Amino acid sequence: MNVIEFEATPNPDALRILPGIPLAPAQPRQFTSQNAAADPLATALLAIDGVVRILIGADFVTVVRENAGWAWERLRPQIALALSDVVNGGLALAPPPEPADRAPLGEIGQQIEEVLDRWVRPLLAADGGEAVLVRFDPVDGTAWVRLDGACGGCPSGSITLKRSIEQTIRRWVPEVARVLAAESEAPRDEDPKARFRRWIAEKWGKG
Repeated sequence: MNVIEFEATPNPDALRILPGIPLAPAQPRQFTSQNAAADPLATALLAIDGVVRILIGADFVTVVRENAGWAWERLRPQIALALSDVVNGGLALAPPPEPADRAPLGEIGQQIEEVLDRWVRPLLAADGGEAVLVRFDPVDGTAWVRLDGACGGCPSGSITLKRSIEQTIRRWVPEVARVLAAESEAPRDEDPKARFRRWIAEKWGKG
């Protein structure tokens, strides 16, 4: 049986887990309850109370809890059991189809993807995170990037986006004028009023 290792991340509500075996050959993919059916490991982990998001990478899994009310001491044994059941059961861990919010990439978008692959994603993966280029607007040079895994909802996520990701992309792709955060999936069971307040806060900085 493989030894499962748990690593803390800069996000206190996320753990990076090393199961000791290869998981997914493609780019890391994030799962919520809305798309978990595409992957048996994501399904098993999201069935654990308190777990709201999963990021599956080539050799790691990031588990994001709902909030600090769900103690990691309580969640770790359940996560380890779910991982062992799926991995030792030999179930295929296939990546899901391309997300619906992903627009077709043009030439500049492909260049941004190359920069993310070479300079950004390896660093984020080390902390259990991922950067997804949602779209590029050639009119004003805006690249919309979504942070997944441990980076999504992390207190330092906005700093990572502006000081690291934006500067790196603009250095290699001069057509990019700025990088903005693409909205992540709404938290599970979030009511419409709370979602509206969150949208107001993100757009104008008001609660």
